[in-house]
Order: sequence, then structure tokens, then C-alpha cells
Amino acid sequence: MNIAGFLCIADEELMVRAMRDAQMLLTEHIERGACDAEEAISQLLEILDKQSVLAATNRLCSEYGLRPVNRSRIGQKHRYRRGSA
Repeated sequence: MNIAGFLCIADEELMVRAMRDAQMLLTEHIERGACDAEEAISQLLEILDKQSVLAATNRLCSEYGLRPVNRSRIGQKHRYRRGSA
């Protein structure tokens, strides 16, 4: 859809494009020998930290009832207590 010179893209399509671009960037980075990780991260931020991608992520999360991941818990082992049954 084209409104007043703006191309409207569905949130799902925008997210798929961003993910594919990020995957291609990482593939190219690895194929080059992964020599400049700082540059690769900078390029990933250019892809994933765009306002349009962030807004689409927020809309999709609220539409599907998803919540952001708590970064402080990533990588932590979960401890489960045995109930007294």
C-alpha cells in the first residue's frame, strides 16, 4: 500500500525482513572469518534498532500478549523446589 509516498508494510513482514537481514549479515561476518565483531554488532544495531522495527515489535508483542525477556535472567539456571506432596 502506498499512501502519500510512504510504503506501508505489515509488522510481520517488517520483522521477517529485519531478521533475514540480520541473519545474512551474521552469515557474511562468519564467512569473512569473524575478524571485526564490533563492526558486525554496529551493523546489527542498524538493522534491529530502527524505530520502525522497534514499533513493529511492540505492536506484535501487545497483539499476541508477549512480554519482553528479562535480560537479567538470561543464562541463569532456574532452581526448582520440590513440593512436599
